[in-house]
Amino acid sequence: MIRNPLRKGMATLAAVAALATCASALAFTPPPFPRIGGIQIGSPFDYNDPAYQAQLARQSVMILNYYPGLTPGGESMESVVKAIEAINPNAQVFLYTNSDEGYTTGDSSVAFSAVTSKLNAMKWWLYPNTSFTSPVLSFYGNGGYTINNTPYTPKDSNGYDSIDWLTRWYVSTYYGQVPAIGGLFMDNAFVKPQVSGDWYRNGTVLQPSDPKAQAALEAGYARWFQLAHQLMPGKYQIGNLTTWGQSGSIPSTYQGIADGGVLEGQVGASWSIESWAGWQAMMAQYTRVMSAVNAPKLVIFNQQGSPTDYQSFRYGFASCLMNDAYYAFTNSAVNYHGVVWFDEYNANLGQATSAPPTAAWQKGVWRRDFSNGIALVNPKGNGPQTVQLGGTFVKVKGSQAPSVNNGQTVTSVTLQDRDGIILLRQSPLQQPKAPTGVSIG
Repeated sequence: MIRNPLRKGMATLAAVAALATCASALAFTPPPFPRIGGIQIGSPFDYNDPAYQAQLARQSVMILNYYPGLTPGGESMESVVKAIEAINPNAQVFLYTNSDEGYTTGDSSVAFSAVTSKLNAMKWWLYPNTSFTSPVLSFYGNGGYTINNTPYTPKDSNGYDSIDWLTRWYVSTYYGQVPAIGGLFMDNAFVKPQVSGDWYRNGTVLQPSDPKAQAALEAGYARWFQLAHQLMPGKYQIGNLTTWGQSGSIPSTYQGIADGGVLEGQVGASWSIESWAGWQAMMAQYTRVMSAVNAPKLVIFNQQGSPTDYQSFRYGFASCLMNDAYYAFTNSAVNYHGVVWFDEYNANLGQATSAPPTAAWQKGVWRRDFSNGIALVNPKGNGPQTVQLGGTFVKVKGSQAPSVNNGQTVTSVTLQDRDGIILLRQSPLQQPKAPTGVSIG
């Protein structure tokens, strides 16, 4: 789960109604492949650096950090977002939020003091009993406490339960101060709770595996997305979808509630689904998530690792290209900061000319075709494989992996186990009609 590494600033609560009257519908055109995304929520928050802004603008979908009053280098976040969009008018910038964890003593800053005061006053924490005095600790182990972010919490004088109030607070203080954003990113939209507690406020403590506990949490996140869409007309809403569909179907409550999200650490981490369940399981989850989200399906396929492990990169990158997500590589040494750029990103594959594959193409190797090239991936456990391409293709020309990206013309390639590659056509196919702008509102 992506964790917001810093929470500080100054909290204010603005009127939500004014935002709804001034928003206009977005029109987003999915770019050609490869589609690049990014998660840049880590410090230092040097978003004011023009060089960093230019790097960020090379991504189509990105998540940035924010807290009320953040002014990187004295520059407002609204100015930062507009600068990125001036370079890439099609860029979608999302701001990080979470509703599952907080602090009872002011969060060590004033940024979330309004939230802390409200949670304490309304006793919207998750409790292990009806004394409502000792909230359940956050499972992250960082001294925080678990918020009961479901519709089953007491209502305030306005008739708002915890998730209603939190949604309105984030919309007014994030979107209200940075209206140029494409939308909000909600971290940890889990399919089941991570801790036990009295989720329904009826004196019954439910374990995370209890279907009733899962239903309560699902109702909370479904309400977040529904209300955020309502309060931010014309904007997209995405979340951390890493646990969606890992072991089977995605809950019906979550079907069609989000416009995209992050599949965090699909490859490269010890906890990656590819590590503990294998490539096929990872791809099955990828397919389920792409089917569950709304157009334009702003899903970020995230890989973590060393930026000089080029074979692992190619493997994850080619896996991402088997469907329509936005690929994001995170250098595991710098905690979600900076933009890592690979030679392959500069290749223009054009539009996909084949649907996401449902079976291996040759010798266990998977393939997808594009107007200007192809992508091949050799899954973990398939062993080294040499495949005939059925035509003449050209390798990417670059400097990062010269033994592979050497610009050679080939009719066959050998892929190591857990490897991938993209190849360019000598003559592009007839370009399919590009997707029209996708509007929301």
